[in-house]
Amino acid sequence: MNTDSHNLSEPYNIGGQKYINMKKKEDLGVCQPGLTQKAFTVEDKFDYKAIIEKMEVYGLCVVKNFIETSRCDEILKEIEPHFYRYESWQGSPFPKETTVATRSVLHSSTVLKDVVCDRMFCDISKHFLNEENYFAAGKVINKCTSDIQLNSGIVYKVGAGASDQGYHREDIVHHTTHQACERFQYGTETMVGLGVAFTDMNKENGSTRMIVGSHLWGPHDSCGNFDKRMEFHVNVAKGDAVLFLGSLYHAASANRTSQDRVAGYFFMTKSYLKPEENLHLGTDLRVFKGLPLEALQLLGLGISEPFCGHIDYKSPGHLISSSLYENDIEKGYYGETIRVNYGSTQ
Repeated sequence: MNTDSHNLSEPYNIGGQKYINMKKKEDLGVCQPGLTQKAFTVEDKFDYKAIIEKMEVYGLCVVKNFIETSRCDEILKEIEPHFYRYESWQGSPFPKETTVATRSVLHSSTVLKDVVCDRMFCDISKHFLNEENYFAAGKVINKCTSDIQLNSGIVYKVGAGASDQGYHREDIVHHTTHQACERFQYGTETMVGLGVAFTDMNKENGSTRMIVGSHLWGPHDSCGNFDKRMEFHVNVAKGDAVLFLGSLYHAASANRTSQDRVAGYFFMTKSYLKPEENLHLGTDLRVFKGLPLEALQLLGLGISEPFCGHIDYKSPGHLISSSLYENDIEKGYYGETIRVNYGSTQ
């Protein structure tokens, strides 16, 4: 194991437990003295240029007034019966006071329509995640496009007395690793996240805290020992949101109040990767009936070009609505086919 470039020592054992030494992360990076949340906040959710720039530089962007507070109330009402905690899940990363509502898109039509299918969220996710690649096949070159799909949509209720969660990167679910860099590099991200505050969220009641600029860190830069000037608690009102890259270290904070903090965290990923949440097994197909094509695609019921995820070489969506996918076979499996001309020019 070569650890020189990763700021690590060789592992060693004490009493049967394996340990490894890491150095404190002291380089402030983009977190220069005087930095405040205002630096990575936008008032207009459709100011794409500003949102993208802030995510490239800081790894996140706070979006004011993402959703109306009345819609938050509807979501809370729809989700409330579905909160649970698996006591038997020994690997749970959450304190015992935290309960979750997983697969929230199946329990709340408002979550699906107003959060997951939100135009800005989808557009920003596509900006960071979509791919166009060209592949040779015989005497042609085929262009294939990878779109986005929902990776997970979980609502968290951080109860009174909950302790700090440990920092983590969300994209570990896909075994994504990142090399340290000075500036953001496209092509390395496999997730874009959106955290929506369904109640006010602040440092006292368990807001998400983030290590600003940590999307530029290498795989073993220490998220457990770093200069705390890089740590920001997301301080937002009900209906506000925070967009962030899957490579950004983040965690829920301790709730020192007597009230629950409720927020939903939704992640998009590439359409050829396996989503964290399985929305299909155990779900009656009638749940998906009547949904628009875009929603079905986001829920993983489409094909990622050329034919990733097919059922008998058709989109899974054919099982839901053949009319929505009637052009599927006609257009073929590639976005574009380019014929190769050997030995001559036009």
